[in-house]
Amino acid sequence: MSDMDQRLKRALDEHTEGVRVVADLAERAIARDRSNKRRELGVAALAAGLVLAVAVPVGWGALRASSVRPLPVGPSQSTTAPTGSPSAPPSTPPSTVPAPTAIPTLTADGSPSPVNLRFATGEPTGTTTVPYLLGDVIHDRSRTIRIQAEGRWGSLWRLSNDGWLVTDADTLVSTVLDSTGLPLTEITGTTRVSASGLLIAASDVRGNLRAHDNLGASVASLDVKTCDCSSGSGGSGYEVVGVVNTTVYANRGDLEASVAWDVSTGKTRRLPFRLSVVDPATETAAVLTPGAKAQTSCLELRDLLTLRARWRLCGPLVPRTFSSNGLYLMATGYIDGLDESQLNPDGTFRYGGLVVVRTSDGSLVLEGGGAGGAGGSPVSSRMGDDSKLVVQVGSPAGLRSLQRCTLEGACEVVAPDSPRTVDIPEGEDPYTLADN
Repeated sequence: MSDMDQRLKRALDEHTEGVRVVADLAERAIARDRSNKRRELGVAALAAGLVLAVAVPVGWGALRASSVRPLPVGPSQSTTAPTGSPSAPPSTPPSTVPAPTAIPTLTADGSPSPVNLRFATGEPTGTTTVPYLLGDVIHDRSRTIRIQAEGRWGSLWRLSNDGWLVTDADTLVSTVLDSTGLPLTEITGTTRVSASGLLIAASDVRGNLRAHDNLGASVASLDVKTCDCSSGSGGSGYEVVGVVNTTVYANRGDLEASVAWDVSTGKTRRLPFRLSVVDPATETAAVLTPGAKAQTSCLELRDLLTLRARWRLCGPLVPRTFSSNGLYLMATGYIDGLDESQLNPDGTFRYGGLVVVRTSDGSLVLEGGGAGGAGGSPVSSRMGDDSKLVVQVGSPAGLRSLQRCTLEGACEVVAPDSPRTVDIPEGEDPYTLADN
C-alpha cells in the first residue's frame, strides 16, 4: 500500500460519517445532469464545456468569447506532429508558479494518421481486461455480476473492495455495489473514482464537493462557498473532474479555473485553467485553450503540480480519456459547429470519432472512423495498462459491438453485436466501459 493510500485509509477511519440525503433529488439531479452533458460526454467523459458524442457531435459554442470566457489570442509556433515509439512522460519537480518557457506546439491539420483502425466482423474471438456493463450485468473477464437495483446505468467504476459504482444516466444518482451486485448506498451528483478504487469524489447538485470511501460513507466535504463561483456569471459551484491519489480536481463553475483539494489534509490549491480530463498515472490533465485564430482551439497537456504545459496540439480535437498507464490520450474529431476553416474542403470532419495522441510528445499515432477507416465507427473507447484499445463500434444498422484493437490497427471482436435503445435520446449505446 502506498503512502498516499495509507494516508487515505487513516483519513477514512478518522472521518467516516453518514451520507446526507439531499431533498428534491430527482428534479435537481436531472437538471444538473442535462447541464453537465452539454459540457462533457454525458456519462463517460469529461470535457471543457463541450458536448461529446458520436451520433451527436461536439458543441463548439463553449469556446466562443463571452463576458465569462474572453478568448486570449496570441501567436504560436507550429510544427508537424512527430511519430515514433512511445516514451514515459517526463517528471517535473513541484512549483507553484510556472516559469515562462516555449511550449512545443504541433498542428493537427487533418493529415492522415500513421495508423487507421481496421474493425473486425463476426462472432467474438478475443477477450478484454476492461470491465464493461451490458444492461444490468457487469462483465469482468470471466465473471458476471448482476446489478440488484433498478436504473438506466450509464457509467461504471471499479472499487478497491471488489465492489462497483454505477450511475443512473437519468437521475445522476450513483449506487455503491458490493462484489455480488447488492446495493449498499447511494451518492448524489457527478462522481469520479480514484485509480485505486479507494476514494469516490462527487460534486452534488448544490455544487459542494464530497469525498466517500469505497463503501460510500462520507469522509470529507468542501463547501460551495469556498468556490467563489456560486453566483453571478461564475456558474453553480464545483464540478468534479478527476481524482489523483487523495487529491480531488474540480472545475470552478463556468470559470476558466479549477481547484485541487487534498482530502487527507483538507488543503486546497487553485489552478489557473479549466480541466477537461485528468490522468492519475502521470498527474497531468488535458486542457482546452483558444487558438491563435478565431474559432480555433488547442489541446494542452498540463502538469498538475508545476502547472506547466508540456505540449500544445492545435486543431479540431477534443480530449475524452487517458489510457490507464498515462501513455496515450484518446480524443474525438467529431465536433459540431466548427468553422469552415477547421473542416475538409468538402465540409466533412478532418478526423474521425477516435484519435489516439501520444502523451510524451503530442503526436497523433492512430485514428478510427476517419476517411481511411474500415468496418464501422467508434462510439466509445478505453485503453488499459497493456496499451490495447477496447472500442465500442457502431454499424450503419444501429448495432454495437465491442472490439479489442492494437496500436497497429488490428482489431478482434470481444463482445457481439447488440442493439441500441433507440427511443432514448441520450446514453442509448448498449455497452458501458469501466472508467478505471
